[in-house]
Amino acid sequence: MATPWIVDGWNPLGEVPAAGDDAVFELLAAAVFQARFRPAVVRARWPAIRRAFAGFDLARVATWPDARLAALLEAEGMIRNPKKILATLRNARDLAERGRRFGSVPAYLRSFGGDEAALVADIDRWAHYIGAPSIRWFVRALGDVAVDPAGPPGTA
Repeated sequence: MATPWIVDGWNPLGEVPAAGDDAVFELLAAAVFQARFRPAVVRARWPAIRRAFAGFDLARVATWPDARLAALLEAEGMIRNPKKILATLRNARDLAERGRRFGSVPAYLRSFGGDEAALVADIDRWAHYIGAPSIRWFVRALGDVAVDPAGPPGTA
């Protein structure tokens, strides 16, 4: 089977694993902002975007209403794309809900037992303003955080 199409991207975490809710949220936001943008543009503006979104503090941003859009659009250095900003606000709320339901966002991701296709399909159902190729980039950028530490079903 051919590898499914995946976009190129820049990982704001570098070589550091996404070990926690906030880091996963930052990667998801990076996937949204890089969709249909050159990663170099997003990388150059990332410090300003990071500041505008409270350092990607998921618990904090998840409480922000959509009405925060106007202030975020005016943030210095922000990529002024209302759809991407609203998607990041809404994704924060949806991701935080999954984190509450599973105990943490990494636990939600691991609940798929390392089944990348199932995880991509699930995220595609709830995530805003992001398509499957960018979701695949996000899932692969997560690395081991999306893999069940017990291994795939039937291997223990």
